[in-house]
Amino acid sequence: MFRNYLKIAWRNLLRHKTFSVINIGGLAIGIAACLLISLYVHYEWSYDAYHTKGNRIVRITNLMRTPEKDNVNIALSPTLLAATLKHDYPDVEAITRFEPGKAIIKVGNQLYNEDNVLGTDVEIFKVFNYPLTEGDPSHALADRQGIVLSARLAKKYFGNQKALGKNISYNKKPYHVTGVMAELPENSDLKIDALVNGNFEKETAWMDADFAVYTFVLFKQKPDLDILKKKLAIISKRDLQPELNKTGAVGYSVQFDAEMLKDVHFSTDKMGDTPKGDKLLVYIFSVLAMLILLIALLNYINLSTARATERAKEVGVRKVNGALQSSLVRQFLFESLFVTMIALLIGIGLMFLMLPLLNNLLQIRISFLSSAFSFITVCGLVLASSLLTGLYPAFVLSAFNPIAVLKGNFKFQAKGISLRKGITIVQFVIATVMIAGAFIMNQQINFVQHRSIGYDKDQLLNVGLPDDSAALTRVGAFSNALKQLSQVKGLTAQTGLSMLNNQTPKSTTTVMVNGVKREIVANYFSVDEHFIPLLHMQLIAGHNFYGNEKVKKAGYIVNEAFLKQVGLKDPIGKNANGFDDKSKIIGVVKNFHYASMHNPIAPLVLVYQSMKPTSVLVKINPHDANLVHKTWQTYFPDVPYSADFMDDGFNAMYQKDRTTIRLFNFFTLLSILLASLGLYGLANLIAVQRTKEIGIRKVLGAALDQLLVLLAKDFVKLVAIAAVLAIPITWLVMNKWLAFYAYHIDISWWLLALPVVIIIAISITVISYQTVKVAVSNPVNSLKNDR
Repeated sequence: MFRNYLKIAWRNLLRHKTFSVINIGGLAIGIAACLLISLYVHYEWSYDAYHTKGNRIVRITNLMRTPEKDNVNIALSPTLLAATLKHDYPDVEAITRFEPGKAIIKVGNQLYNEDNVLGTDVEIFKVFNYPLTEGDPSHALADRQGIVLSARLAKKYFGNQKALGKNISYNKKPYHVTGVMAELPENSDLKIDALVNGNFEKETAWMDADFAVYTFVLFKQKPDLDILKKKLAIISKRDLQPELNKTGAVGYSVQFDAEMLKDVHFSTDKMGDTPKGDKLLVYIFSVLAMLILLIALLNYINLSTARATERAKEVGVRKVNGALQSSLVRQFLFESLFVTMIALLIGIGLMFLMLPLLNNLLQIRISFLSSAFSFITVCGLVLASSLLTGLYPAFVLSAFNPIAVLKGNFKFQAKGISLRKGITIVQFVIATVMIAGAFIMNQQINFVQHRSIGYDKDQLLNVGLPDDSAALTRVGAFSNALKQLSQVKGLTAQTGLSMLNNQTPKSTTTVMVNGVKREIVANYFSVDEHFIPLLHMQLIAGHNFYGNEKVKKAGYIVNEAFLKQVGLKDPIGKNANGFDDKSKIIGVVKNFHYASMHNPIAPLVLVYQSMKPTSVLVKINPHDANLVHKTWQTYFPDVPYSADFMDDGFNAMYQKDRTTIRLFNFFTLLSILLASLGLYGLANLIAVQRTKEIGIRKVLGAALDQLLVLLAKDFVKLVAIAAVLAIPITWLVMNKWLAFYAYHIDISWWLLALPVVIIIAISITVISYQTVKVAVSNPVNSLKNDR
């Protein structure tokens, strides 16, 4: 029986080559796109899933409430919390902390700047699955002068030699390699290049190191977060809050919070955290995958039901010869499964061709063959596609009245025609929304990149300074040497402004407003008198730092956002209690963007050289940047050079947005292609079915343009309806997306009108091509046709 089904299915594919190509090609493209997006979505949701004890691991965070009743979520916690949890709660199995940091590592005579060198606990390997290829995990970090390297760093430093036992210098202290950690999966939230013992035992008070570590707790059984949070609230109130009050943070309250390991990757609202995933983006692409596959499946259903009249006689003959409806349903379902399997094989091939491009674009490593999820996805696609594309056409075709069919009185029911129209409308609603979405997203990223950020970032080289005291004594001489270079147009030493690091120093400032104390959490930049003029910032009130005053008496310069939040209208000369001193506001700088435009400009205070500078901003042509490097080597031969241009950092800040838009553009083109393929097939079928009518009209003198209007008007009406329906959907969806930017475009009328024009133009082009083919044919041949 199935052998007979196979023969019939194969014969139908060969007999109707155009429709076979459209059906199989459309399904293959839809399946390839769906597989690609599904792999990416699964990759994002599977962060840290390789930890076998993940359902028992919790990260402890903090929720701080300011006097202004603002909530500030902090990813870091006090180092003393771990010991308290172990002492108070017997259900804790192990705890590990991570202190984020950078390090200068010297191997032989070679210096390296490493970013992800973390201080941690000896219990780390009990909590997490970090396998060692060299060394013993139970002793690797027991040695205070021991360091565990990632496989990448071990190869970088020692090539193919064994790294275990090798001597290195870690921040100018002698260390030796006690372990080599296997390369971690890309979808790990914590990026680790090396691990050292954090020596946390030296902290004996809650506020000794402030909020300095990420704390992960392994429980003996899966914890109940609600119960855990109540226990943490007791510790917060008993131990942490009194210590916080002693620091003078009046009006502040702090409470520990908790989240499961699986939720950490999408925990995006916390200060001091590692880079996170975008849950909204994952949801968007999940919907995108379903919409693209839906267009492909609707194409198949539409064309299959439209061809019903061609297969009516076949069904009539089979029924007269005794075929039951159930056997006909099985036959048509088998044909659907057969087409789906061919499309699946082609789709998997297309997916393999496109997967390297996706990996390169997203800077990730997704493998189709190494995941059980891939097998489950393929099986699900086969089952869902076969059922969705087969059931309705199967029941429609098998339900024909054989007597009416064989007498030639068969007509397609009106509800079938309405369904085809509805499917066509749905397809083009999706395509129009995606085109409009692509336009709006591209306009937004263009707006972000070209909007004035409030200062001149061009040719501004940000040179990172060493943080050890000995090297810092040479910063003045280094700066003076740079000033002697004719290519250097100016420089300023500062702490805070860096497009590659949005975590700027924060503190509480108290300002008297109409006799009432107002407290505000503000970002702080430590700058000198050259900062504002070098970056061409605009002072809208008061004056700049003079440069010859004592640090304690220099005063503050604040931005407009600061004034707006505290409600201060006449700020110059007002007392402001900031870090450790009491000073006056001496100036107001116009708002400028020092972080992503996803976030509103926050209150900012510029203080005069109150902290050790972390970088020197040098105004210099990129072609002459090597001169800065050479000068660096003269004054800091024992410190690796690290520098980046501010405009590069600005571009990097929106790299993820640009990547998202490129992907969206690509899948939008796929949706247009699929919708056009479906329209092409449907127009072809309708034109062929009306060949005899067209021949009669031509004989009676109908012109080509009249025939074009005759065949195209119904399709254009459907596409126009789809476009009208797409406009409010686009408005609602894209306004929600734009809301994730504090500064964004308004959706102009042309951003909605242009996609409508494009989709109508595409449909007219596709339909016209088919109509012209039929209209220019010899009417004599069409009149001989038996249709």
